[in-house]
Amino acid sequence: MVAVSQTSLSRHRTKAGEHLAAMADLLGKHRNEPAKIFELGLSLLVERLGADQALLTRVSGLGHEVFWWALAEGASMEGLFEAPEKGFSNWVMEHPDRPLVIRNAATETRWRKHSGRTELGIQAYAGVVLRDAKGVLGTLCVQHSKPHVFRPEDVGLLCVFAHLIERLLETENLKSELHAALDALELSSAVVEDSALQSARSGLPNRHYLEIWLRSALFLARRRKEPMAIALWSQPMVLGTKDRLEATSTHLRGEDLLVELSADRYLLLMPHTNREGAEHLLERLRETLGRHPTGATVWHTENDDMTLKSTLARASKAFNDATREGSALLWNPR
Repeated sequence: MVAVSQTSLSRHRTKAGEHLAAMADLLGKHRNEPAKIFELGLSLLVERLGADQALLTRVSGLGHEVFWWALAEGASMEGLFEAPEKGFSNWVMEHPDRPLVIRNAATETRWRKHSGRTELGIQAYAGVVLRDAKGVLGTLCVQHSKPHVFRPEDVGLLCVFAHLIERLLETENLKSELHAALDALELSSAVVEDSALQSARSGLPNRHYLEIWLRSALFLARRRKEPMAIALWSQPMVLGTKDRLEATSTHLRGEDLLVELSADRYLLLMPHTNREGAEHLLERLRETLGRHPTGATVWHTENDDMTLKSTLARASKAFNDATREGSALLWNPR
């Protein structure tokens, strides 16, 4: 009996060591690339823990949302983008002092009727909270569509990666605050020189503001090798439109920018957002703005020009096609 216990302990130690070695290798190769660590780290969790999805969720002005994820082959994000609050992450954030581990939701009384299982199809789950000095930021979790036994070293890997993400987010937030301060200083200087940074018609930032904003936004996106989704649409300035645009602008994520590109034509820029994430955000915005033919594309930081010129041309073509066909949303990938 003692021999079995020792063998089992040795196996756990070996597995835990392999997990940590893989995480250390990832950090060593991409120490200065947070986006790459998020992307490859979540993929590592999917691979090592045999999960269907690995997710980072956060609480923002839009509520509880998924902002980074990795999928196993054949898995999908259906339902998760639209309503991550239906999963188990809310419980994790309400009980931040310990991980939540569910081996089989169908057989556990507490979770058997939970929407995470009944609506999203999550049968096994392991999640930990992400937080900083100000409080809870969101969660890191892995999800399985079938029952799964989580070993102590699996939960340990999840906790280690969560601590790494917290440090990365803290660093990136400090960088963002610095860049925001520099941008604010530049914008203040621009206001002194030329106060016409806002459209009196819509109340939104105008093309001049966009040009200033792009100087730092495109540089950061290129440096981080992150995509930027953009969407273009038109809507007439009738009674109530200005209020709807203002309400939409105040509920965007902190990094996003909504500008009046020209009369009745509006451009939404969504940094570090791919097509799937942009579609989810645009669907939410339609609840306030209404449904208008929209053209969209993604600025690929490694291949496209630094002026956004070709990306905007693709979005314009998609917008024209959407208007002609009466489509709610058309994408022009390249």
